[in-house]
Amino acid sequence: MSHLGPNLRDPASSGSEFNKKASRIGLGIQESSQKISGLTQLAKRSSMFDDPIMEIQELTALVKNDITALNVALTDLQNIQRMEIADGIYSQDKVVHSTAVCDDLKSKLMRATKQLQDVLTTRTENIKAHENRKQIFSTNASRDNPFRQPAKSVTEPAPWSTTTSAPGNLQPSPLPSNEVQAGSQLR
Repeated sequence: MSHLGPNLRDPASSGSEFNKKASRIGLGIQESSQKISGLTQLAKRSSMFDDPIMEIQELTALVKNDITALNVALTDLQNIQRMEIADGIYSQDKVVHSTAVCDDLKSKLMRATKQLQDVLTTRTENIKAHENRKQIFSTNASRDNPFRQPAKSVTEPAPWSTTTSAPGNLQPSPLPSNEVQAGSQLR
């Protein structure tokens, strides 16, 4: 606290505190916007084989956390501004200036949030398109495969069966008198 007493703040230090916090918030918004730009580049990739899903998820979580923290910091900054205005610390020019700073930061943060939403929408659309291409490709591949052979008829006996009758008759051959098939004896 300053030498002015417990309830009064030094106008120079309070303005300085406001400016420092506003500067940090502005820097945070700029850094988040750069992360969103990187996220945009990752989300635009449409390759089926090189999908940076982990990078996108990590960067998305990081940007969401940044935006949440910046919203809290901006609310704190506005509270500082209100308290200082109520205390009569600010001149009319400073009130106008601090309000403009808060409004500017708020609009930049809203733009960054909108950019993030747009990137996530683009990502969702790319995933849907990827799934559609995958389904179309797999459907066409199985239908047009020249190496695919038709299933064999069920009535055809297996090559190892010992039937002696026609393919339509699946009755086993009769056993010899010693009840052991002649072809299956070990020698």
